[in-house]
Amino acid sequence: MTLYVDPGVKQRRRRVAYEPEKTKRRDPFWAKLCLILGALIMVASGTAVVAPRILANWATKEIPKEDLIPDELVGENINGAIDLLLVGMDERTNSKALIRADTIIIVHIPKTHDAIYMISLPRDAEVAIPDFPETGFKGFRTKINAAFAYGAQTTEGKPDDSQAGRRRGTNLTMKTINQLVPGGLKFNGAAIINFVGFRKVLKAIGGVYMCVDEETRSVHYDKDGKYHTNEVPYYNRKIYKKGCRNLKDWEALDFARQRHFATGDYVRQRHQQQLLMAIFKKLASAGTLTDLGKVRELQKSAGSLLTLDLGKTNIIDWIFTLKSLGPENVTMIKTNGGKINSIGNGNERLSEETMQLLKAVHDDKVYDFLVTHPTWIATEKG
Repeated sequence: MTLYVDPGVKQRRRRVAYEPEKTKRRDPFWAKLCLILGALIMVASGTAVVAPRILANWATKEIPKEDLIPDELVGENINGAIDLLLVGMDERTNSKALIRADTIIIVHIPKTHDAIYMISLPRDAEVAIPDFPETGFKGFRTKINAAFAYGAQTTEGKPDDSQAGRRRGTNLTMKTINQLVPGGLKFNGAAIINFVGFRKVLKAIGGVYMCVDEETRSVHYDKDGKYHTNEVPYYNRKIYKKGCRNLKDWEALDFARQRHFATGDYVRQRHQQQLLMAIFKKLASAGTLTDLGKVRELQKSAGSLLTLDLGKTNIIDWIFTLKSLGPENVTMIKTNGGKINSIGNGNERLSEETMQLLKAVHDDKVYDFLVTHPTWIATEKG
C-alpha cells in the first residue's frame, strides 16, 4: 500500500528500467555523483563515453579526503539505510576563538533508497559532550556546536584549523550525536562544508532560484550590495523581500546565513536547507549537465567546499546506489517543530518529539514519524 502525507511526503515506488539490447554504438554515460549535502551533487559530464571509475575519480579529484568518522561509528555498507553527517563551518584565518560548528545536518536515506531526509540539529541545543582524550577535553553539558570546537583544538586549548583539527572536531561531534540518539547512530559518510566554498559553487552555476519566505535583512551587506566586515546599521541593510526569484551567488549565500528572526536559528536552518535544495536542483538541471565549462568549474571548486569521508564504501558504489535520487526525493525536517525550546542562558532543550525523530532515524522509520508530524516538514516557501 502506498501512503500519502500532505504536504510533500510520498512513499515512492521504485521504477524498473528495462535494459535495451546492446548495439555497436553505446549511449552516452551520465553520472551524478551524490556527495549528499542535502545533497550536494557533483555532476560529471554526460557528453562523452567515459568509464565510471575514471569519471568518479575525475569528479572528486580536488576534494580532500579525511577519516572524519570514528572507527567505532563507521557504518558497514550502504545496502540498507544510510546516514551521513554534514558539518558546516566558516573558513578561519588567524582567529583565537574556538571553531564552533555553524550547521549540523543529519542526512538519512531509508533502506528503500527512494528518499532523502535532511534534519538540522539546533546549534544551541544543550547536550552532553563526552570526554575526548585526543585533546584532553573533559566532557560536560553545553551547546552541541561546541563539540566541534573541543575536538578542533590543541591540547593547550587553542583552535586548530588544520585538516587534523577538523577531523577531530567532526569525530567529537559524531560521538556526541551517537550518545544523543536513542540506540546510537553509525555513519556511512560525512562531509565538512566550508561555507566560503559555497560562494564558488554558486558562482560556477550562475546563482540559484530561491523563494524568500520571510523578509530578511543582511547584517553585512548594505542597500548597494557592498560587503562590510562589521554589522551594517539596520536602516542601511540590504533587504530580501518575500517572493521567488533568481539570486546571485553572493545574495543566495548571504540570505541563507542570516539569523536575526523571532525564532532565531530555526529560520536560518530552513533557509540553509532551502539553499541546498536550490543548488541540488540547479546542478541536476540540463543547463548545468550539458555545460562543460560549468562542470569543470564545479570540479575545481569542490575542494574549497568539502572535506569528505565515504566510510567503507567506494565511490562507484555510492554513484550507483544513489543515482536515482533527485530534488523531488528530498524532504526537509524541522527539529523541535521549528520552535525555540529555551532553558535559559541562550541554550535550548531538544523536545521529546525531537528525540522520537532521532530514534526514528536509528530505526529507519522517519517516514512513519512524518505521517504523524506533517507540520514538521519544511518547504521551499517556508
